[in-house]
Amino acid sequence: MLSLLLVEDNAGLRRALKAGLEATGQVTVAHDCDTAEAALARCLADRPDVILMDVHLAGEKNGIEGAVAIREEFPRQPVVFYSIQDDDAYYRAFRRSGILSHYAYVRKSNYLLPQMILPLLRDAAAGRSFIDPEIEARVQEVRRRDEEDPMALLEPSEQRVARP
Repeated sequence: MLSLLLVEDNAGLRRALKAGLEATGQVTVAHDCDTAEAALARCLADRPDVILMDVHLAGEKNGIEGAVAIREEFPRQPVVFYSIQDDDAYYRAFRRSGILSHYAYVRKSNYLLPQMILPLLRDAAAGRSFIDPEIEARVQEVRRRDEEDPMALLEPSEQRVARP
């Protein structure tokens, strides 16, 4: 039985995911929350086997930034990113995050059912990684564009200093 931390800012979806995943009999949603900051606090108090985390969250940090903060405390903490976002900023953040193992990054629209999410959770917990082919293509597209525009590699504050 996997112990799961569910991080989703949409309360209705969070309830549905919790009910659906627990109904499989293979997951216990130990905790759920709606911000990356709350996820970090939860992990510090009671580390789960795996985290299912939306990329776009309420609060100061997005899901990728939250996972990076959690992994500073718990390297290789398994995380499955579950997102509807198609924004270069998230793909760029993922590329820069240094997350190389124990993860999955998928589109919500391609993994709607708990039975589809469950193998991703198990694989991440076992140290395997998976990236949705659509997301991988977008991450590579952003990488190529960034390589052609060195300013895109800089953080916003660095860009302000670098521009004349």
